Amino acid sequence: MIRQKTPTASQDAAGFTLVELMVVLLIIGLMASVVVFSFPSGGSALEEDAQRFAARTAALRDNAILQSRPMAVQVTPSGYSFLERRKGSWSVIEDKPFVSTNWSDGVTAQTGDTGPMMISFESTGLPSDQAELVLNGNEQSRRILIAPMGDVKLAGTAP
Repeated sequence: MIRQKTPTASQDAAGFTLVELMVVLLIIGLMASVVVFSFPSGGSALEEDAQRFAARTAALRDNAILQSRPMAVQVTPSGYSFLERRKGSWSVIEDKPFVSTNWSDGVTAQTGDTGPMMISFESTGLPSDQAELVLNGNEQSRRILIAPMGDVKLAGTAP
Protein backbone atom coordinates (compact mmCIF):
# COMPACT_ATOMS: atom_id res chain seq x y z
CA MET A 1 0.00 0.00 0.00
CA ILE A 2 1.36 3.43 -0.99
CA ARG A 3 0.91 6.33 1.39
CA GLN A 4 0.52 9.87 0.14
CA LYS A 5 2.15 12.64 2.09
CA THR A 6 -0.16 15.36 3.21
CA PRO A 7 1.31 18.87 3.46
CA THR A 8 1.91 20.08 6.97
CA ALA A 9 1.26 23.57 8.25
CA SER A 10 4.94 24.49 8.03
CA GLN A 11 5.08 23.54 4.34
CA ASP A 12 2.05 25.72 3.53
CA ALA A 13 3.57 28.80 5.19
CA ALA A 14 6.68 28.90 3.00
CA GLY A 15 7.15 31.98 0.77
CA PHE A 16 6.21 35.62 0.85
CA THR A 17 2.78 37.20 0.70
CA LEU A 18 1.85 39.59 -2.06
CA VAL A 19 1.72 42.48 0.42
CA GLU A 20 5.28 41.77 1.61
CA LEU A 21 6.55 41.71 -1.97
CA MET A 22 4.75 44.97 -2.81
CA VAL A 23 6.23 46.71 0.25
CA VAL A 24 9.74 45.60 -0.72
CA LEU A 25 9.22 46.83 -4.31
CA LEU A 26 7.90 50.17 -3.02
CA ILE A 27 10.93 50.64 -0.77
CA ILE A 28 13.31 49.78 -3.62
CA GLY A 29 11.49 52.27 -5.86
CA LEU A 30 11.72 55.02 -3.25
CA MET A 31 15.43 54.41 -2.77
CA ALA A 32 16.02 54.39 -6.52
CA SER A 33 14.17 57.68 -6.98
CA VAL A 34 16.24 59.31 -4.23
CA VAL A 35 19.45 58.13 -5.91
CA VAL A 36 18.36 59.27 -9.38
CA PHE A 37 17.32 62.72 -8.22
CA SER A 38 20.40 63.27 -6.08
CA PHE A 39 22.64 63.50 -9.15
CA PRO A 40 22.81 66.90 -10.84
CA SER A 41 21.55 66.75 -14.40
CA GLY A 42 23.28 69.87 -15.66
CA GLY A 43 19.92 71.41 -16.59
CA SER A 44 18.46 74.68 -15.46
CA ALA A 45 17.71 75.39 -11.82
CA LEU A 46 14.00 75.63 -12.67
CA GLU A 47 13.98 72.17 -14.27
CA GLU A 48 15.96 70.63 -11.40
CA ASP A 49 13.65 72.16 -8.79
CA ALA A 50 10.55 70.97 -10.68
CA GLN A 51 11.88 67.41 -11.00
CA ARG A 52 13.04 67.26 -7.39
CA PHE A 53 9.70 68.59 -6.09
CA ALA A 54 7.69 66.15 -8.25
CA ALA A 55 9.81 63.16 -7.15
CA ARG A 56 9.62 64.06 -3.46
CA THR A 57 5.87 64.69 -3.64
CA ALA A 58 5.32 61.31 -5.34
CA ALA A 59 7.46 59.67 -2.63
CA LEU A 60 5.38 61.46 0.04
CA ARG A 61 2.20 60.04 -1.52
CA ASP A 62 3.70 56.53 -1.40
CA ASN A 63 4.81 57.11 2.19
CA ALA A 64 1.27 58.14 3.18
CA ILE A 65 0.03 54.80 1.85
CA LEU A 66 2.85 52.83 3.45
CA GLN A 67 2.37 54.42 6.89
CA SER A 68 -1.45 54.64 6.63
CA ARG A 69 -1.28 58.27 7.73
CA PRO A 70 -2.30 61.54 6.04
CA MET A 71 0.68 63.54 4.78
CA ALA A 72 0.98 66.87 3.02
CA VAL A 73 3.32 69.21 1.20
CA GLN A 74 3.14 72.94 1.94
CA VAL A 75 4.40 75.24 -0.82
CA THR A 76 5.39 78.88 -0.38
CA PRO A 77 6.87 81.23 -2.99
CA SER A 78 10.33 80.60 -1.46
CA GLY A 79 10.25 76.82 -0.86
CA TYR A 80 8.33 73.82 0.43
CA SER A 81 8.09 71.53 3.44
CA PHE A 82 6.48 68.18 4.19
CA LEU A 83 3.99 67.49 6.96
CA GLU A 84 2.40 64.46 8.58
CA ARG A 85 -0.77 64.21 10.62
CA ARG A 86 -0.09 63.07 14.20
CA LYS A 87 -2.47 63.25 17.14
CA GLY A 88 -4.87 65.57 15.34
CA SER A 89 -2.35 68.17 14.13
CA TRP A 90 0.16 68.63 11.32
CA SER A 91 3.87 68.18 12.18
CA VAL A 92 6.80 69.07 9.92
CA ILE A 93 8.83 66.08 8.70
CA GLU A 94 12.59 66.61 8.73
CA ASP A 95 13.74 63.12 7.71
CA LYS A 96 15.43 62.63 4.34
CA PRO A 97 14.20 62.89 1.62
CA PHE A 98 11.38 64.94 3.15
CA VAL A 99 13.42 67.86 4.48
CA SER A 100 12.21 71.43 4.05
CA THR A 101 13.76 72.89 0.90
CA ASN A 102 14.10 76.37 -0.57
CA TRP A 103 13.77 76.91 -4.30
CA SER A 104 17.01 77.67 -6.16
CA ASP A 105 18.04 81.30 -6.66
CA GLY A 106 15.71 82.95 -9.15
CA VAL A 107 12.97 80.28 -8.84
CA THR A 108 9.63 81.07 -7.20
CA ALA A 109 6.30 79.26 -6.92
CA GLN A 110 2.92 80.77 -7.69
CA THR A 111 0.79 80.04 -4.64
CA GLY A 112 -2.01 82.51 -5.26
CA ASP A 113 -3.37 85.27 -3.07
CA THR A 114 -4.39 82.96 -0.22
CA GLY A 115 -0.86 82.36 1.08
CA PRO A 116 0.90 79.00 1.22
CA MET A 117 -0.53 76.16 -0.87
CA MET A 118 -1.13 72.89 1.00
CA ILE A 119 -1.63 69.63 -0.85
CA SER A 120 -2.50 66.70 1.40
CA PHE A 121 -2.66 62.98 0.65
CA GLU A 122 -4.95 60.65 2.56
CA SER A 123 -3.72 57.27 3.82
CA THR A 124 -5.11 55.81 0.59
CA GLY A 125 -2.79 58.02 -1.50
CA LEU A 126 -5.61 60.16 -2.85
CA PRO A 127 -5.02 63.93 -2.73
CA SER A 128 -7.39 66.24 -0.91
CA ASP A 129 -7.91 68.01 -4.23
CA GLN A 130 -6.48 68.12 -7.71
CA ALA A 131 -3.68 70.70 -7.78
CA GLU A 132 -1.42 72.55 -10.17
CA LEU A 133 1.78 74.26 -9.09
CA VAL A 134 3.60 76.68 -11.39
CA LEU A 135 7.28 77.40 -10.85
CA ASN A 136 8.80 80.49 -12.45
CA GLY A 137 12.44 81.30 -13.10
CA ASN A 138 14.64 83.00 -15.71
CA GLU A 139 11.64 84.02 -17.84
CA GLN A 140 10.48 80.39 -18.00
CA SER A 141 7.86 78.44 -16.12
CA ARG A 142 7.17 74.79 -15.40
CA ARG A 143 3.93 73.13 -14.21
CA ILE A 144 3.59 70.25 -11.78
CA LEU A 145 0.20 68.54 -11.78
CA ILE A 146 -1.31 66.42 -9.04
CA ALA A 147 -4.10 64.36 -10.58
CA PRO A 148 -7.31 63.34 -8.78
CA MET A 149 -5.92 59.79 -8.33
CA GLY A 150 -2.69 61.14 -6.75
CA ASP A 151 -0.33 60.89 -9.73
CA VAL A 152 2.34 63.61 -9.71
CA LYS A 153 3.38 64.69 -13.21
CA LEU A 154 5.65 67.28 -14.73
CA ALA A 155 3.75 69.10 -17.44
CA GLY A 156 4.91 71.46 -20.14
CA THR A 157 5.61 75.10 -19.63
CA ALA A 158 2.85 77.25 -18.23
CA PRO A 159 1.11 79.71 -20.57
